[in-house]
Amino acid sequence: MKAFVQLMLSEGYEAVSVERVCADADVGRSTFYLHFGGKEAILRESLGGPSSQLAALINTDASAEALCPLLEHFHQQRKKNWVAFTHPVRDIWARRLAELIEPTLTGRVRSIRARPILPPPIISLQIAETQLSLLATWLSRHPNTAAITIAEAMMSATQALMAALLQRDQRAIGLKRPSSSN
Repeated sequence: MKAFVQLMLSEGYEAVSVERVCADADVGRSTFYLHFGGKEAILRESLGGPSSQLAALINTDASAEALCPLLEHFHQQRKKNWVAFTHPVRDIWARRLAELIEPTLTGRVRSIRARPILPPPIISLQIAETQLSLLATWLSRHPNTAAITIAEAMMSATQALMAALLQRDQRAIGLKRPSSSN
């Protein structure tokens, strides 16, 4: 996975091939395919860590402060991470993030007996797209904004989408307002 990520960040996703990953990692193709179904599968796996931290924003105990280390990492690596916000990587990332959001969202829908406006998979993808859009805008156009401000905005946007699409106010779905850093 390390070889894949290094190649992708230095040359772009389209330039990466399974053959190059195997050569750089010094593993055979059969070993690669024992663990991953292909290039997209290894990409999806590599996005699991950051995605799980973003997906956690739908939890009732989520905090903006807990997200800051991830955001600061993205900020420090923003010149390398450009590929994560281009097609097809961003689309794959959004779907991966939505997959991590959906089980918690579905559980929340059941527990509060919500009547979602849209099916949970669509709500999950909308939340994922919103989070990634905010992250991309910050890194590409407003990198001087503090990470805590972006974390609070992500948390607020995530919670507002949940409240709107589940047809509940924030108190009814057990969400809290982010603390203000101002």
